[in-house]
Amino acid sequence: MKIRRSIYLFVVICAVLIALLVWFGKKPSETPGPTVAGTNTVPSATASVAPKVRQQTVASTSTNAPVATTIPSGRPPAQPLKTKGDQMKEALAEFNDEDVVLYGKVIDQFGAPVANATVAGSIQVNNGTRVGTDKIAVTTDANGMFTVSGYRGKTLGIWVTKKGYVMATTGTSFVYSHLWSEGERYDPDPNNPAVIKMWKLQGAERLTGIDQRYKFHFTDAPVNVDLLTGKIVPTGGDIKITMSRTPGEVSERTLQDWSVQVEAVNGGLIESTEDTRFVYQLPDSGYQASYAYTMSTNTQSWHGALNQMFYLETRNGQVFGKLNFGISINQKPDDYVWVELHGELNPNGSRNFEADANAMAMKPQ
Repeated sequence: MKIRRSIYLFVVICAVLIALLVWFGKKPSETPGPTVAGTNTVPSATASVAPKVRQQTVASTSTNAPVATTIPSGRPPAQPLKTKGDQMKEALAEFNDEDVVLYGKVIDQFGAPVANATVAGSIQVNNGTRVGTDKIAVTTDANGMFTVSGYRGKTLGIWVTKKGYVMATTGTSFVYSHLWSEGERYDPDPNNPAVIKMWKLQGAERLTGIDQRYKFHFTDAPVNVDLLTGKIVPTGGDIKITMSRTPGEVSERTLQDWSVQVEAVNGGLIESTEDTRFVYQLPDSGYQASYAYTMSTNTQSWHGALNQMFYLETRNGQVFGKLNFGISINQKPDDYVWVELHGELNPNGSRNFEADANAMAMKPQ
């Protein structure tokens, strides 16, 4: 009996176990419920690197219900960087391509207007697209007035011609480009025209050229030069040069004081800073006997040489000249002093230098 009872119990237990295995095998897996907005749920690492999207509602073709689509919300593609050449072209187009307008008046040495004179010029163009030159030509009216307009560019240079006249002025170049400072640019004003001077020829006189170079050992005694013969003479002549210097080496490496005095013999000198090519008659007054120049180590303008332009009257008013005087002091005591003299002389007792106008009568190429 006990054996039967044990077998019966074992069968029941096995049946129960089989039933449990079948039940657990058929049980559906649980699915997570929807996430509620506003919870503290931390997004996964995968979600943190996913691109952000924004929702856009698009009407469905099959139903009236809106359909949500995703559109990337990133920035639009960056424009390519401009090259240096592109930037330069833009700057030239903006600042270097300006209206070229000039109001001018042409007068002679007596202040009288010069009518029917030809004003020719060249406009420089560099606007980032084109580099070149535009030519202009206008004529002065009865009052010597003229106008240039209707062009674009960066600068304008002019030259005035008329038979019996020559140019007697500098500063005939005008800047319009905004790449220059405001003070360098020309501001057109019809009520304030640019004045161009010309010289009405009266009759040239023969001139004598000066082109002389000398070298000699330093001396503190006066050195007299005859400009007509080109020789150093014991006394007289046309100019007298007197020098002084500190003993030893005088150079950029060993700064020492030195000086020179330039004196007109029986006459006078006037310092000039003008472009003497346009001076056709020398001043009739303002001459002084001499000029002294000192190169001091106490100044910032120390040089071992000097170059100065003079108007010269000498030999009691019998000789006039335009003289470019240059001197280089000897560096070492045994070195040479160098002196150069260039220019023109009128030995006729006249201040007339119209012969120099021959080189200015034609427009330069």
